Amino acid sequence: MFIGYLPHGAEDTFLEKLQMAGCHQIIRETEAGGRSGLSEIINGLNEGDVLILCHSSHAGTETDFLQLLVQVGTRSAHFVSIDEDFDTLRDTTHHYAETSR
Repeated sequence: MFIGYLPHGAEDTFLEKLQMAGCHQIIRETEAGGRSGLSEIINGLNEGDVLILCHSSHAGTETDFLQLLVQVGTRSAHFVSIDEDFDTLRDTTHHYAETSR
C-alpha cells in the first residue's frame, strides 16, 4: 500500500504530488507542529508498504528523518521522498542488481 503524509499547513501542490504518486491513503496532520499522523502511519506499516512524503523535511528535523528511515526499515517497508527523488525500494533494488553482476 502507498501511504502519503502531509504536515499541517502543507500546500495543495503537495497533496496533488501525493495523489499523482498513486497514494492509496493520505494522512494530513491536523495540528501545527504535530507528528501524531506520521507516527500512526509508521506504527501501521506492514512489510512492503511504501511511505511517501513530498520532502524529507516533512518528517521534521534531520534527526527525525533519520529515525523515520530506521523505523520504516525495521518494518520491512519502504520510503519515498518525491522532491528529492529518494526511493529506498528502487535504490536498494538497483544496488543489488549492480553488485550481483
